[in-house]
Amino acid sequence: MKFLVLASFLLLFQTGNGAFVQSGDIRAFCKKAQNLEANLSKVRTALQDISKKEKMSLPSVINVYEILSRYCTVLASIQRFSNMLIISKYQSKNDFIRCSIVIKSFADYFKTISLKLGKENTELVKLQREKSNLSKNYTQTSAEYENICKKIEDESKRLAENREENVIQNDVVYHIATKSESIEELDAELEAENVVGVLKNNKVSTSLSLAYPVNGKIVAEFGDRGDDDSMICYLGFETNHGAIVTSPAKGLVVFSGNFLNYQNMVIISNGEYRIFLYGIKKIFAATGDVVEIGDYIGKMDDESKDQPVVKMELRKSGEPLDPRHWLVQTIEKGKK
Repeated sequence: MKFLVLASFLLLFQTGNGAFVQSGDIRAFCKKAQNLEANLSKVRTALQDISKKEKMSLPSVINVYEILSRYCTVLASIQRFSNMLIISKYQSKNDFIRCSIVIKSFADYFKTISLKLGKENTELVKLQREKSNLSKNYTQTSAEYENICKKIEDESKRLAENREENVIQNDVVYHIATKSESIEELDAELEAENVVGVLKNNKVSTSLSLAYPVNGKIVAEFGDRGDDDSMICYLGFETNHGAIVTSPAKGLVVFSGNFLNYQNMVIISNGEYRIFLYGIKKIFAATGDVVEIGDYIGKMDDESKDQPVVKMELRKSGEPLDPRHWLVQTIEKGKK
C-alpha cells in the first residue's frame, strides 16, 4: 500500500498532468461570496440594533400619548371649573389667581411633553427610514450573493465533470481512514505513507501561511478547554448558514470525505504541514486536488439550528500546532 501511494505522489508531482487545479474564476467567485457574506453579517447586525432601539422608543412614545390624553382631560376639567367661577356669585380674586396658576403649570407641562413626543417621534421616523434602507440593501446583497453562489455551484459542477481521475487512489486513502480510530491515528498513517518525504523530494515549498477558511469570527482557540475539559487542538470559526468554505493554504488534498464524528473532513498537505478542516456540510475538493489559498473547498450547513462552525487543525510530524501563528489575518477571539 505504501508503494502505491508513494508512486501516486511521484507521478503527480513529476508529470503534473494528473493534478486537478481550480480555475481563477471560481477562486474570484469565492472571494466575492465571502465579501458579500461579511456585508450581510454587518447589515443583519445593524438591523438587530435598530429593532432594539425601536422597541425602546415605541413604549416611550405610547406613554407620552397616554400622559397627554390624561392631562388634556384634566385641563378640560380645570377650564370648566374656571367657567363656573366666572358665572358664580361667590367667585373671588384669589380663586381666579389659583385657577390661572394651575392652568399655566399644566400648559407648560403640556408643552414639555409635546416637545418630548416630537423628539421621540422624529427619532422613531429616522430609525424606520434607516431600517427601510438597510432592508433594501440586505435584499439586494442577498440576491447578489445567491447569484454568486449559483455561479460557484455551476462552475464547480463543470470542473467536476472535467476532473480527471485522481492520481491518488481513493480506495487506498479511504482504507487508511477506515482503519484509523482517531485524528491522531489518521495523521500518523498519512505520515507513515511517506507523503511528507515524497513532497519534499519533489521540491514543493514547505513554507506556510494560513488564511481564514470562512468569513466569520473565531469562537474557539488552540489551548482552550472543551466540554470534556480536554485541550482543544484547533481553531473554531463561527460563520453563516450555507457559507462558502475556501482553502486556507496552498497544497495537495490528501484526504477528502467523512471521518468518524468529525463529519466531512478535508486534509491539505504542503509537504511539511497538514491542515485538517472539518465540520463542513458539503465538500467539493477531492483527494488528489492541488489547491491554492482561496480555492473552493465546499459549503457549510444551511439548515442547522445553531450557527455552523468549521474547525481548522494544524499538524507537523504528528504534533498539533497553534494555527494562529501562521494566520495572515489578525485574529481577535469573538470578533468579526
